[in-house]
Amino acid sequence: MTKFRGIGRVVGPLFAAALTAPLVGGCEDTGEGLDNVGGGCEAAIEAKVEAFQDSVTALVTVSGEMRGKLYVACASIARDLDAPDAPDPNATDVDDDAVTGACNLAASAIGEAKAALSASLTVEYVPPRCEVNASAQFNCEAECNVEAQCSGGTVEARCDPGEISGTCSGECTGTLTCEGSASAAANCQGSCAAECTGTCEGTCKGNCEGTCSAENADGSCEGACEGTCSGQCGGTCTGTCTGSCQLEAEAEVECEGEASCKGGCSVAYEAPKCEATLEPPECNVDADCQAGCEGQAQFNATCTEPQVLVVAQGNAELTATLEANLPAVFQVAAQAELVATAAANVANAAGNVAGEIGGSVQCGASYAQSFAARVTAAVEASASVSVSVSASASVSGEAASG
Repeated sequence: MTKFRGIGRVVGPLFAAALTAPLVGGCEDTGEGLDNVGGGCEAAIEAKVEAFQDSVTALVTVSGEMRGKLYVACASIARDLDAPDAPDPNATDVDDDAVTGACNLAASAIGEAKAALSASLTVEYVPPRCEVNASAQFNCEAECNVEAQCSGGTVEARCDPGEISGTCSGECTGTLTCEGSASAAANCQGSCAAECTGTCEGTCKGNCEGTCSAENADGSCEGACEGTCSGQCGGTCTGTCTGSCQLEAEAEVECEGEASCKGGCSVAYEAPKCEATLEPPECNVDADCQAGCEGQAQFNATCTEPQVLVVAQGNAELTATLEANLPAVFQVAAQAELVATAAANVANAAGNVAGEIGGSVQCGASYAQSFAARVTAAVEASASVSVSVSASASVSGEAASG
């Protein structure tokens, strides 16, 4: 289990610099959207522009998804804790101000609820895993190399060995994870991100067949269990797990579910995935075009939702709403790490590409107006990401502090 630490990063201002790059030429606005651009541009520049435009499309999409998910979580917490003027979690088309307002209310409501508790609030969770979209990056890089086909290589060759995960049929030399399910629990001796049945070295939240150090009025356990725990385990679970179980380094347990290994495998991985930025390919790909491709991979990354364990004795409403809504908050925070880094790289490349468009009559006529519109969209999307980062940090920070 991991204590949450908030992150903060401002990426929006970096895009603004690209707006100052010289763009000459122009085309009339046809009203058919940003993707309606003409041809007649040099192939190398055209590839960079298209890589950037596809990257910005993905950025706009993910920023909107993060904003919506965070708003629902914060509004739900504020409503569940009876915060004054709590917004409607079902509202649609929310803007950044609505997210900030909802999360400020949620953080304040959590703080007030904590102050009324007879015991401290404990929040623990298994961190989410964010996997970049390697295929999107490989396909984009192939388009960047306009003179010859670019071989994107493999995930194993381009990902930090410690950040590769996948099924390992040989010996796992890194972290082994057993993936169970509600219908087929996996053997576990480690942190369980779902329901643990067995012994729990830590807080057992659920049923305890034995002696529980802290029982609720309904007889459920919310403390140390001397016996068999059936529920969430805020520590080492030895038994079975209905979700993701990260095994301890010296655990001798054979998974009965799908075993996922991260960090090293004695044979080739099956369905390998990268949980970090891919290294550039071993072929001649323009750096600016490469930045757009990396953006597509990271803006299209998928992040698992963490299982959160909350212990707030004396306030069932606080416990319930945090366990229901903090996973989304933590997920947004984790995804923002990838999004913010990629946005900064795309911003730097955008200025260079804008200069090339401005220096070419054909490219300027084809792309100048469309490219400037994309830069504006990127500015707004990256600023929205910054708002989501700050808002998620305020809520999770309030929940995780003593």
